[in-house]
Amino acid sequence: MRTKLAIFFVLLAVALCILVVSSSTSAAQVHLKLTEFEAELAKGNASQLTRRNLTLYGKVKEGSIERDGVRARFVLADNGKELIVQHSGKNLLPDTFQDGAEAGVEGTYDAQQKVFTSHKVMAKCASRYEAASTK
Repeated sequence: MRTKLAIFFVLLAVALCILVVSSSTSAAQVHLKLTEFEAELAKGNASQLTRRNLTLYGKVKEGSIERDGVRARFVLADNGKELIVQHSGKNLLPDTFQDGAEAGVEGTYDAQQKVFTSHKVMAKCASRYEAASTK
C-alpha cells in the first residue's frame, strides 16, 4: 500500500512540475522593440510569435491614428519598420496617445493578416517630460 501511495505522489509531483513549466512559458509576456520583432519575423519565427502575449514598442506614425469610438487603428513605427495596430477598445487609450508619441502596445500578432491587435496601449509624450528651457 505504501509503495502505491509513494508512486502516486511522485507522479502527482511530476505532473504539477510539467504543468507549471508549460503554463509559464506559454503565458510569458515578451517585450520587443518593433525592429526586434520584425527581425524575428524575418528569421521565420512568426509561428512562435503568433497568438502569444507580446508588448511591442515604437512611435505612433504621424497622421495614422483612426479612431472609431473606443476602438482605434494606427501605425507603430521604429527605424523605418511599420506595423498596423488595431486597438480593441477593452482599455481606453491614454491621454498622451497622439501622433509621434512613444508607445507600447500589449496584445497578439496575426501573421496572416499582418496586424497586431492590442488590448492595452501605453504612451508618453516627450514634450511633457522635457525640462523647460531657460533663457
